[in-house]
Amino acid sequence: MITPNKTAEILGKFPTATIYEAAGKVGDMSPNIRPIVPEKSLSGIAYTVKIFPNDTKAVILALEEAPKGSVLVIDAGGTNRSAVWGGSSSLVSSIRGIAGCVTNGSVRDVRELIKIGIPVYAAGISPRGTLKNHEGWSKKTISVGGVSISTGDYIIADEDGVLVVEASMGIKLCELAEKQFEAEHLREKRIKMGETLSTILGIEKSGN
Repeated sequence: MITPNKTAEILGKFPTATIYEAAGKVGDMSPNIRPIVPEKSLSGIAYTVKIFPNDTKAVILALEEAPKGSVLVIDAGGTNRSAVWGGSSSLVSSIRGIAGCVTNGSVRDVRELIKIGIPVYAAGISPRGTLKNHEGWSKKTISVGGVSISTGDYIIADEDGVLVVEASMGIKLCELAEKQFEAEHLREKRIKMGETLSTILGIEKSGN
């Protein structure tokens, strides 16, 4: 029996583009959700948080409650102006074994985030802080980057962007991604042997 954490580990071995193709071209977040910490890929199990605008009490609580290996996926409540994640959040994550953060909000303390090294993907960077009063909502189905995410789904991210894999499809996607990866490797081998890409892809030239 493959555990969810093992499934996330396997999926994390593949590029997001490979998984996207294997999944049938679904699950990709908007391109405005971008990596903040360079050269840090991410794979883990989503723990969803929706905050009241400009209030991150729910994020602070989630940092204490989310299981090891979780990716905190934070819906910033309709605004990306305030920083919903910073150096303290990454520090706590590094101590507790939180895999990373994905948010449609902003983050701050970028130098510190890079130094700590926890993968963070966000819509922007801002110095603006938040209140800490509203409980917010956790473990609810949310929407970030144009994709629906539930706690338990898989989050895979790299330089190409962020991908969501539904929990029920995780094990199947491991198999499909392996096949897709092998097909991509074979394509590259054929290109190096001199075949044209149009021939490999079965694209016919027009008569014009």
